[in-house]
Amino acid sequence: AVATEDPAAPRAVTPALPKAMDNLVGKLNEAARDLVEALDGSLPRDLEKAYSQGSRDVYSRRLYESRNKNFEKALASRYGSDRLVRARADAYVRLFERLLDTVSESPKGERLVEACLASEAGRIYVMLAEAAK
Repeated sequence: AVATEDPAAPRAVTPALPKAMDNLVGKLNEAARDLVEALDGSLPRDLEKAYSQGSRDVYSRRLYESRNKNFEKALASRYGSDRLVRARADAYVRLFERLLDTVSESPKGERLVEACLASEAGRIYVMLAEAAK
């Protein structure tokens, strides 16, 4: 999950920011699910069961925990040769960039951008951006 502002901090200027962030994080979790499906050819039963029971970040966690040199090489290869993988990776990257744009407009934008990039979703974003090179 992506880090959010300190709940004790006063909410000024952008009261819709938390709702927009939650919406984008939800879409990122869906995009992670789509990407795992493209990479694996189907949705793993155990993850799909957890997802259907409300654990919306299980696919993001799967991608995050899969990060290693071999996986990143395979991802880069599949990105170059598999249109479905490329489309789903690009969709994730676009959504994450929308999240960065959204949080950067807030009063604590710079801190929130850094927190987003340091999150699991941010690390997935960097991995996918590297695969697209």
